[in-house]
Amino acid sequence: MNDSLSDNSTKTTEILNRMFEAEMEFMRSDGSDFSGINSAFHPGIVVHEPASLPYPGNWCDYEEPGRLFKTMHNTLSSMNIENMLATLDGDTLFMGCTLVATARLSEIEVRLPFAQILKMKDNLVIEAFPYYFDTALIKAELSYNQNMVKKT
Repeated sequence: MNDSLSDNSTKTTEILNRMFEAEMEFMRSDGSDFSGINSAFHPGIVVHEPASLPYPGNWCDYEEPGRLFKTMHNTLSSMNIENMLATLDGDTLFMGCTLVATARLSEIEVRLPFAQILKMKDNLVIEAFPYYFDTALIKAELSYNQNMVKKT
């Protein structure tokens, strides 16, 4: 195990910045431009979303995570991270932060701890395990938004 954080902090920051920028860029697009996704994610990417969220399961390759990011875009008007801490140990990147997301329809802001384990291959993310502190809160907010859509 590598106990040194300083040796990999620049590389870790570069990987995370590239990944978050690719996700945000894709969420802002019409979902057809994969160039940003290609710069951060391996073609064999698998994102493992918790079963307790409205978008559960394993999202594979570029197309499925693209649909996941688009679903998130349609549900959230903004998503940011604060107070991020991260380290890279071999091909595994560990990160934790505060997730700040605003629901698109209700404009309710959700703030909660968030962690993620990322597996790397060829300097690209090949597998992602996101851990949300309170999936019930997220699901309740998303259900509220879905009910609002049905009522209008």
